[in-house]
Amino acid sequence: MRAAVYTRISQDTAGQALGVKRQLEDCLALADRLGWEVVAHHDDNDLSAFSGKTRPGFEALLAAMEAGEIGGLLCWHTDRLYRSMKDLERLIEIADARRVQIRTVNGGDLDLSTSAGRMLARILGSVARQESEHKGERQRRANDQAAAAGKWVSANRPFGYTIKGEIVPEEAAMIRQAARDVLASKSIRAVSKEWIAAGVTGTRGRPFTSPNVRRLLMNPRYAAIVVHRGREVGPGQWEPILDVDTHRGLVAFLSDPARHPGVNFDRKYIGSGVYLCGLCGGPMRHALAGNPTAPRYECRDHQHVVRRGEPVDEWVETVVLQYLSRPDIPLRLDDGRTVDVAELQAQRAGLQARLDELAGLFADGAVDGSQLRRGTTQLRGQLAGIDAELAELARKNPAADLIGAGEQLRERWDALTPDLKGKVISELVTVTIMPAGRRGPGFDRSLVVVEPRA
Repeated sequence: MRAAVYTRISQDTAGQALGVKRQLEDCLALADRLGWEVVAHHDDNDLSAFSGKTRPGFEALLAAMEAGEIGGLLCWHTDRLYRSMKDLERLIEIADARRVQIRTVNGGDLDLSTSAGRMLARILGSVARQESEHKGERQRRANDQAAAAGKWVSANRPFGYTIKGEIVPEEAAMIRQAARDVLASKSIRAVSKEWIAAGVTGTRGRPFTSPNVRRLLMNPRYAAIVVHRGREVGPGQWEPILDVDTHRGLVAFLSDPARHPGVNFDRKYIGSGVYLCGLCGGPMRHALAGNPTAPRYECRDHQHVVRRGEPVDEWVETVVLQYLSRPDIPLRLDDGRTVDVAELQAQRAGLQARLDELAGLFADGAVDGSQLRRGTTQLRGQLAGIDAELAELARKNPAADLIGAGEQLRERWDALTPDLKGKVISELVTVTIMPAGRRGPGFDRSLVVVEPRA
């Protein structure tokens, strides 16, 4: 007899289809004992019979039965074949009409051609339904308890974490960099394109689209915030990839209806519209002038000044990085206020040191539990205020994330796009390119005047 095998497993967290493979092996052994010829295998891996989703393998099986392609059906157990009464009735109708024999490895024969057999199938389906609902109730209760305790719960591995909630350093670094870039006005589309170009994929092996990146950056899980049944319930007990204030800033920024995410005006060269002409004071633009290997900057309105682009950019970056290394850089905002970022970072470090000291005093018995709680609450409140201010500064001015970066300055700078580098340069300094006059060949640094903004 020509027969088909149907296999299904509800959840495959390892993604290796081992459960389906074991079911298939047992069904093939049963077919061999029965003398049936297996001509097709239909499977639904990692798909619950109660999920409400279409089961492609099950639909293909019913189609093959209705077309008369098979006379026998093998499955591991009836609950692998159906749990929904709706699916059972469809199976009964087709199996009875086409006289399809059904055999199971762990459930015996299923004779749907008789009223007694159909009654048994319906009873088994009702029992399976009750078991599934009871399991769901237990799981929901367990999830409620886990959420209240701030425990990590995840059916699938999210990008940036292992399935157990441990940080994956390389992926976490990409998320942090993307958060910094987006808060500094880099487009989600640009982040997506960079990740695709780098060969980065999600945990299911698919490339990141712009909506994927947007959802990821707005996901409270990355700030160790527990969300249960669509509502934030408190802090999680796992290590965050982003601090809470950065997360709040991302959500506010990406939810702002005034944004126009479909329009991309990112500059491709750091000096375009940033460098100024030394004769007329107008902005300079980047031009290839017929030679793609030697791009240059030229005065936008008049060709007062023309200069090769690469040496100018290298010199400006060198000066700006030296400037960013200073501990006393004021950060100027659009409303004219100046903010001492280094001072804010020093205050934050001081508060963190006091928190560590308080924990040490508690360990030594110098303070009791109530004193520890009061002190910790007060210090964490002050820390949260500074973190919120730093996150808002990073959103308003991309230079904020570079000031006080120390040994990480060069790495953070190199990670910026030309557009963001141009924004940092324009926030911190003015760059004026003077006319060369009658000078010899070679690059003359004195003709590129870089001055801190007043």
